[in-house]
Amino acid sequence: MVAVQLVGSPTSEFFYNLSMLYARDVVTPQGFELVFVIAHPDDSWSVVKSIDEEAEKLTLDQMLKKIRHADLVVPHLFCEKGLTDMRIFFEDILGIPIVGSSGHTLKLAQNKHLTKLICADAGVPVPSAQKIRITENDEFSREDLKYPIIVKPNNADNSDGVSLVRNEIELEKALEKAAEFDIEILIENFIPGRELRGAIVELERAFTILPFIEYGVHKDQPIRNPEDKLKFDGEGKLLDQSDKENIPAVCPAQINEELKAKLSKLMITCHKALGCRDFSMYDFRVHEETGEPYLLEAGLFWSFSEKSMISNMLATDGKDLLQITEQLWKQAVLRGE
Repeated sequence: MVAVQLVGSPTSEFFYNLSMLYARDVVTPQGFELVFVIAHPDDSWSVVKSIDEEAEKLTLDQMLKKIRHADLVVPHLFCEKGLTDMRIFFEDILGIPIVGSSGHTLKLAQNKHLTKLICADAGVPVPSAQKIRITENDEFSREDLKYPIIVKPNNADNSDGVSLVRNEIELEKALEKAAEFDIEILIENFIPGRELRGAIVELERAFTILPFIEYGVHKDQPIRNPEDKLKFDGEGKLLDQSDKENIPAVCPAQINEELKAKLSKLMITCHKALGCRDFSMYDFRVHEETGEPYLLEAGLFWSFSEKSMISNMLATDGKDLLQITEQLWKQAVLRGE
């Protein structure tokens, strides 16, 4: 079977490089032949056998002719258009099944406010928040804010534009920072406590909860910043994943059975409420006083490489990455028949 690895970005050099970084080490499960379809920011395409192969630029029609026998698409795109419209194009228009959630679900998950509204309606605790829209006549009730608060763009990833605001003096700068990434901004209560990430793998309608990751936030750095997730050079060029020196990631997280059961139930609720498929991942804050977990956001990406977070969770659980990948990819192929 031919598994198209959809990589690059049609919109951004940064997201193009980010996609290539994650897709470079994708595994090859038994029974699949990999073909890399690269979307370039100039609207051209390439089709190659190896991601490092010198690639001829193609038109959309030329690219489509080369992949007409594809059985599956494995998306590795991070930009908004790549996460949403291009998934919809390949699955709904071309009829090629996609592993992972649909473009429609990704469009929903990109909207942090809507994601939390849907999950909260299903019974998942979320931080109290309000969404504002930055306009020339921007008005919202600053007097009612109870610091500390989190200010962040409604539609952005990798902690871009996120600030912890402790007082009114810091608020304006935080709003300006968030507005660089989105005109819709979330202002939500800061939840002091532990930060945990969990993931679900769904095979044959059965859910497997993987070992949790704990990010070692602390008093001096209570939230994660972009540099805690990705590594950049002195000119801001993307180099690699972060080495997590400032905020270490520990897997498995040391959590008791009661919290593990509560988080597992909440993740399955989110997975179903959002319409996720195959796998999903969630970030939570566990309040330091009440022990109550609060959903921060949903992450529906997996690169199927050893460096991926879900892959690390699988390894911690003693599960075989190649075997699970093969099962998920075949499950997606069957879904398209």
